[in-house]
Amino acid sequence: MAFSLFSVVSLTVIYRLTINFPELPYTAELKNVESDEYVTVSRDIAHAVQSLVVSDLDGKFTAKVTEFKYHKIIGSLVYVDLYAEKESPLVSDVILSAIKSGKIGNFSVSDEGFELRVVEASQSPCAATEFTCLDKTCIPADRRCDGRRDCADGSDEHREHGKCKHHQPIVQQTQRIVFVPKHGSIHLSAVVDHSVGDTQIAWSKNGVLLGAGALTLTDDARVSVYQKDRKHFLAIVNATDSDDGTYKMIVQGMNVEADFEVRITSDRVAIESDECPSGERACKSGHCLPVSQFCDRRAQCPDGDDEENCSEVECKSNEFRCKSTNVCVPSVVVCDGWKDCHDGSDEQVKENEKEGI
Repeated sequence: MAFSLFSVVSLTVIYRLTINFPELPYTAELKNVESDEYVTVSRDIAHAVQSLVVSDLDGKFTAKVTEFKYHKIIGSLVYVDLYAEKESPLVSDVILSAIKSGKIGNFSVSDEGFELRVVEASQSPCAATEFTCLDKTCIPADRRCDGRRDCADGSDEHREHGKCKHHQPIVQQTQRIVFVPKHGSIHLSAVVDHSVGDTQIAWSKNGVLLGAGALTLTDDARVSVYQKDRKHFLAIVNATDSDDGTYKMIVQGMNVEADFEVRITSDRVAIESDECPSGERACKSGHCLPVSQFCDRRAQCPDGDDEENCSEVECKSNEFRCKSTNVCVPSVVVCDGWKDCHDGSDEQVKENEKEGI
């Protein structure tokens, strides 16, 4: 099931759960929302919780892990938000029954430390590209604060509801162009500054909504959307050729968005090194990096050897080749004030050279 950017997400109730997973090894990686371990474990637990209620009950449900914590007596605690269309005692019954049985999917669970409470989810009836008027009608987001009353109640021009006197949100992307070897992991992230109140962030590709806020809205189990403070993340594991393309990050209702370019390369994922932690490989210097960071067109080993022996990339006619790395960037980003090449060579082009690009 895929959500269109123009569909209404009707999940209005959250079952907020604290679950004890006594056999889940707690590691420092579970505190790092950008780590492959966090992405994989949180996805598997969310899928297990969601499958538990979907198999027994009618309706639409989506689960999301929000945090991992460790308790020195009872072990690993996982905080899960389960979104539902409406409140029902049957949902609580199914969850409590699973806790008492000691199993959720393939995971062992314990009733020690278990908590469940129900809260209302903040939902808008409008699409991510629209602004919600006070009367719950929708208008295009670019009509907010344009000096004209487009909402029947004029709330699109209000200081408070329309946020017309506030700064526009600013999206600071960690990386705009991401190269990922086939079967590697895609990590997109950005910090949103000057956002006001409960502003939501949506992620999409080709007009299909992948997630909103910290909620993943796609059936593709490889995809995870999450956030920490002002930083927002989209992760896709086991990347395939179909994941290549443009991804959008949208500040809902504010007419602010940012594009990320994902390029899937033909390089094989590097083999792990025995002397490094699981899932990592050693640089010549001895530093360990995740295998997905080898041949991703970004020099991250101190000596740059993570980009050695990678397949040669051919730049298109509308692209610029970075001088010291095996990377192509769109010609339109040359001399735009933003270093898109790792070596900054896209910002060192002379005027006469730029004309020939």
